[in-house]
Parts: sequence; structure tokens; C-alpha cells
Amino acid sequence: MTKTDDLSIELSRTYGKYLKGFLPFKYEDKTYSLVDIYVASPWTRCDVCGNHPIKYVYAIKHSDGSKLRVGNKCIERLTNCKVSGWFRKFKTKRENFIRNRRYLDGLDSILTAYKSSELPFKISENDIKRLHKAFERMCNGFNPTRKQKELAQNYISMGART
Repeated sequence: MTKTDDLSIELSRTYGKYLKGFLPFKYEDKTYSLVDIYVASPWTRCDVCGNHPIKYVYAIKHSDGSKLRVGNKCIERLTNCKVSGWFRKFKTKRENFIRNRRYLDGLDSILTAYKSSELPFKISENDIKRLHKAFERMCNGFNPTRKQKELAQNYISMGART
């Protein structure tokens, strides 16, 4: 399994924990729970306020099993929580893991080989620190800077040539 796969699995667990940890809330004298968050395709209508189109859908479920699809504004009003902000951050992290897969997996291999003294080429201590910093940044769901990308690409290419 690659580093990107590990990060994606951990992010999915975070998503599950977030949903499970969400306290039930009241709407029209009924108790609902947040059961899913997703991007609608095609865009849909909010079952609470009727707003159309809604791109981000928050599926809420009543204890009798019935479900409603709710938009950003309504879910935040119903729950009194900033759910949409959390979801945007989650989605951005996931997209960044996918976008930076080559760098994440390449740097993971390089840094692991360096630690075990099995790297077939030399890297300065300064560059190791910089590579580790770029790797940590990407593991936290952020994009690398331009300089970090260039440095990572340089060493990943060296590893591919050996």
C-alpha cells in the first residue's frame, strides 16, 4: 500500500468519525441525524428551503428511516454547526492527496530509503530537511510550494534513473 493510500484511508476514517460524532438535532419536532455528505451530480434541490441548485448535499435521516437532502445554509441553521466549512476542508485535503500522489509516494520511498541507508544516491542534510518538510506539508493535505515541487521532482527523477 502506498503513502497516498494510507492517507486516504485515514481521511476516510476521519469522515466516518465526524458523522458518527454528530449529535442528533431537531427539525419540525422530529429528531434527525447527519448520515452523509456528498457533491450532487446533477445538482439538486434542498428539501427544507427549496433552494435550487445545491451542489453540496447533507443527507439527514429521521429515526423512522426517512431522509432529507439539505443544502449548506440549512444544515448549518439546523445543527448550529459549521458543517460546510469542515466538508470543504475535507474535500480539499482529499483532492490534494490525489493531485500530489506522485510526490507523496516518491518522497515516502526516498525518505524511507534514506533512514535505512539504502538510498542509491547522496542527498545533503539540508535537502533531507527540506524534503521532509515538503512531505509533512503534503501529508497534512496542503499543496507543496513551487520550490518544494521542484526539489521533490529532482530527487524522484534521480531515484527513477537508478
